[in-house]
Amino acid sequence: MIYDVAHQAITRLAADLSARGQVKFPPERELALRLGASRATVRKVLDDFEARGVVHRVQGRAGGAFLSGVDPTPRGPERVGSPGQGRKVQRNLNEVSGVPQMLISQGYSAGTRVIAATLEHPSAQVGDALRLSVDDVVASILRVRFADGDSLSLERMYVSALRFPALIENSLSGSMYELFAQRYGVVVEGVQESIEAAIAPADVAALLGLQTGDPLLRLTRIATDADGDPFEFSVDLFRADRTRLTVSTRTPGGRVRSAATTTTKTATAAMTTTTTTTATQPFTHP
Repeated sequence: MIYDVAHQAITRLAADLSARGQVKFPPERELALRLGASRATVRKVLDDFEARGVVHRVQGRAGGAFLSGVDPTPRGPERVGSPGQGRKVQRNLNEVSGVPQMLISQGYSAGTRVIAATLEHPSAQVGDALRLSVDDVVASILRVRFADGDSLSLERMYVSALRFPALIENSLSGSMYELFAQRYGVVVEGVQESIEAAIAPADVAALLGLQTGDPLLRLTRIATDADGDPFEFSVDLFRADRTRLTVSTRTPGGRVRSAATTTTKTATAAMTTTTTTTATQPFTHP
């Protein structure tokens, strides 16, 4: 069962890498960590790919598993796209939902790596968003999200350490909102998000496995509780080559007025697009 799940995830990863013109797989150890599988399982999948001519292996420091130009799944008309465009994660701006559930619902294997979890004083931006002073303390959590073993987003979350005591002592690889609800009795009732195009600086590019200057989608979010008080301030950086934003707008009468799908292909320092979406509705835990 674990082998089958890993095989399906790596098959989708191979197709996505091929569509983006990339040929090298992540190292076996890294891929196993992202997929939550053993290194032996990942190696067995790659052995099967190599036997079928899908990949070839190169030994040495710069070696690894490389696509051989053979698509690991049958290619139908619906999978033929323009150069550099593979399957994208759909991010619906009308729904308050988290990354793991969003990925699983779309058939991806979700993974998380916690980069850092610290206590610190808030910056002016964080303090304004959470209505805290510079003398207060916040929990700061930095995580990378993976879809089918390939990086999807880098997330930084800030919450009040007083409202969420000992937060960083918990497991932080799962749903934060579920943890907030179950341990602290705080449920998100609304969010406000602003979205703009960005480019990856060197440190962010390194964490996401990108090149410096690659395009990103920057989502800045403030979550509020049942009383309308802000309790979370987050900045998420999504890979623009793996993410598609969707939004639907309805008239007060309930008829669909418009629907828009936005896919960012490139971003430069001179290109900035900002959209603000506010959602107050029943919440789906991330």
